[in-house]
Amino acid sequence: HPLKIILKDALKKDEKSVARDVMESKMIYIYTLSLSIPALKEASEAWMGVAKMVDKTNPLKEYNAELWDPRKDEWRSLDLGVQAAAEGGGSSF
Repeated sequence: HPLKIILKDALKKDEKSVARDVMESKMIYIYTLSLSIPALKEASEAWMGVAKMVDKTNPLKEYNAELWDPRKDEWRSLDLGVQAAAEGGGSSF
């Protein structure tokens, strides 16, 4: 996935990246994967609202790190849905 490569490269180049940066990168990737899973349409739209995204296909546009909190209920359904889809396809996340 192109976004995964972009995020990994950005983290490698950023000498100041911390564990929170890695977590946020994974969240962005999971969110992006959810967009291709029809069963997660409502969950991804809910997360878009929580994170106050202005463009669902570009979660980094006007990105606000404070809103990307994996403890929020809306995140849980999205995260678990992507994991279930991966497992259903014979993979894991």
